[in-house]
Amino acid sequence: MGLLEKLCEGCSEEEELSEALSQASAMCTSLVERTSLAVRDATEDAAEAEDAYHIRLEAHSILARRFAEEAEGIEEQFRTNGRAALRIGQRLELAEAKRRQCESAVTLVRRWWMMENLAEQEDASGEGIRVAEEVRGVIPSSSCQMDPLFTRPENSLEAARALKALRTVVKSRGNSAAVSGSGAPLDPNSGRRFDLTSRLIQRTSAALEQRLLNSFSEIYGRGGTYDFASAESAGRAGRLDWVQLRELAESLSNFDQGRSLHRRYVQLVVTTRFPEFSRDKRNNARQRAPEPHDPDGGSDYESEEEEFDMDATRSELSNLFHRVSEVCTAEFQLIAHVFATSSSSSAASSGAGGWETLSSETIPLQVARALLQRVISDPKNGLQARINELLKSIDRRGDWDAGAKKLDTFVVIHEKAAGLFGLLKDAAEQMLHAGGAEGKGSGGGKAEKGGSGDGSASSAANARAVASLVQFLTSQEMNLASGHRRGYLNLELRLLHHECCAGLDRIGAKLTRPLPTLGFGGARSGTGTEGLAEYRAPIMPLDKEHLKQGGYLEMINGVLKQSVLRHPLIHATDSLARARLMFGAGPAGGGGGEGT
Repeated sequence: MGLLEKLCEGCSEEEELSEALSQASAMCTSLVERTSLAVRDATEDAAEAEDAYHIRLEAHSILARRFAEEAEGIEEQFRTNGRAALRIGQRLELAEAKRRQCESAVTLVRRWWMMENLAEQEDASGEGIRVAEEVRGVIPSSSCQMDPLFTRPENSLEAARALKALRTVVKSRGNSAAVSGSGAPLDPNSGRRFDLTSRLIQRTSAALEQRLLNSFSEIYGRGGTYDFASAESAGRAGRLDWVQLRELAESLSNFDQGRSLHRRYVQLVVTTRFPEFSRDKRNNARQRAPEPHDPDGGSDYESEEEEFDMDATRSELSNLFHRVSEVCTAEFQLIAHVFATSSSSSAASSGAGGWETLSSETIPLQVARALLQRVISDPKNGLQARINELLKSIDRRGDWDAGAKKLDTFVVIHEKAAGLFGLLKDAAEQMLHAGGAEGKGSGGGKAEKGGSGDGSASSAANARAVASLVQFLTSQEMNLASGHRRGYLNLELRLLHHECCAGLDRIGAKLTRPLPTLGFGGARSGTGTEGLAEYRAPIMPLDKEHLKQGGYLEMINGVLKQSVLRHPLIHATDSLARARLMFGAGPAGGGGGEGT
């Protein structure tokens, strides 16, 4: 309509208008024809493109079905061949294990023949082989009759494992003979050769174990700073060579799981790190102590001995408990680095040959437990023995003032022991992290190949062992504290009863003979190991006739005087204060105010 209006604007006549309309009609007709042609061409092009797309889609579907069929065939072949390959791999692993067993058996047979030949030569010549001297290196290697495997120190680990295997053969022969009973008789010559060989193996094992123990004692005896930063730092001057100790411990673990080494190590720690625990040294120090004399010829030593210095006792106990905490903390770190490999090597040998099984508790924690038991609970040269000796030295004075000082000593011991066991528990828990770090550092790629299952199982075993050690420390603390608490209660009640009677005696009151009661006179030992029920305070009534003779005024100024009545309360308050230190002020500490 807009185009028509424009055409009609310049037309004034009908002819011009008719001509304009005809032109417009022609233009529209031409436009419609061109549009229809374009639509027809576009339709044909779309149809051709659709046909080409359908052709390509069909070709792609055919190709995809072909690939899917080929993939299914490959997957089926993989499953079939994979199962076969897995079976082949398992058979190869089994064959490899059998091959290693055969090699081990061949090596064991050769070494047995070697020991058997040496035993027969020794028996035939009549001259005994100096096994101990050859193994220790006293005899030159050129003159040794033994194999260099047993005489050279660098072959100690291999020699220890070989002797362990040989001892297993001897033990298995003995077990089989015991089981067979009255079976078929054996060749007497073979039995004689076996006995000669077994005796030579036992002598060699004893000599090698003794040489390794002496080497361990020598290296540990040299001492030095404990530096576990790296294996290279262990060989520096002034440092303890814990790497060599670890190698020796790994070798000694093949001899009865290293029990002799554990005993030797504990003995070394006690003798070298705790000289104050040695009773002989303490007696020698007392004998060498000078005894000053006064000009009149009298001895001042006895008077000085009678005086008890509480500050000196507190200092002595502090030094003793600090020494135990310091040494045990350092030795826990050494145990975690030295004895950790012995457990792993024993486990490896038991897994390979099936010769022995380890207990659920790991070896480093066993050594730590043995060390703590020796240091704390040794009846002669332990911490408990030193504490009992100190308490007995107070009892030898025999006066009531010594009893009050002994009560203070009980409180000091309780405080120091609580701090000591707290530090020891923390050090025991740190052993788990030190042992784990050491295992990762020494295991390397083998630990990664072994998978996470073995690592988690080992970590769980170490955690259980640490929990067992902490529980052991808790039991030791309870035993120590319970003994001291029983002794403290008995002595506290005795002194409280004595102070009450002494207060009445000072004001001139007269007491009658005690009435017979159950348990009177019990708990007389000075070590304080008796129970509270063994002591009952004797009932000592006041003499009524004596009170009547004095009259009421004397009674008011005497037994009924306020200061006299307050005197037992003052002593009872002091006793409660000491009891709170011994038992705690609440349920967690062993009882509250009612318990004390």
